Amino acid sequence: MVRLFSIEDHWVVIDGLKSKFRADRNEISITCSAENMEKALLIDAELFDVILLDLLIPGTDPLENVKKLQTRYPGKPIVIYSSEESAVWKEQMYEAGVMAYLTKHDVRKHVKEVIKGVYRGENFRNSGSLGSDKSEADTITDDFTITLKPTEKAILLHFKQDMSMKEISIKLNMTSWAVSKSMARLRKRFKVKTNQGLIQLLINRRLV
Repeated sequence: MVRLFSIEDHWVVIDGLKSKFRADRNEISITCSAENMEKALLIDAELFDVILLDLLIPGTDPLENVKKLQTRYPGKPIVIYSSEESAVWKEQMYEAGVMAYLTKHDVRKHVKEVIKGVYRGENFRNSGSLGSDKSEADTITDDFTITLKPTEKAILLHFKQDMSMKEISIKLNMTSWAVSKSMARLRKRFKVKTNQGLIQLLINRRLV
């Protein structure tokens, strides 16, 4: 049986995983969980085999989270489990040393196969369509650095400072609709689904 350690700030996701994977049916079980990194680093390493890590945990940096877990639990494989599907995020996480990157939209059968594969020591970086992620990520990043407009950068910097859409629109003398539209274009360009994921990604790439 594969024992999973789920690090996820939404308990509904953890509950869903517990109902999705049961030892008697899938040979996979959630044996421990934590809603933040502070609690995650206190878990006994003997209780689990594979770490299932949410990419975006509020108040933390994804790359730092991976490093902390690798230091605290050396040899324990890490699998990212996130709603973010950005090729750039995938590449950064694989570069950091995770064994697989799953999305919360993946079907149970696929998630099960990947988790069992990681448990056996397999690395899924170059499996399936992931082999093209690096070139896609580079293309997206290059396009961003070339075409980023001053207004887009200003919007991003204000979002980085946790300003609301309304506050940004007033600050930049724009409509809230225009600010929202700009953010939507940037999310689409980087294939990121949330503003939080976009900002964190660009911070890690040193673009804002």
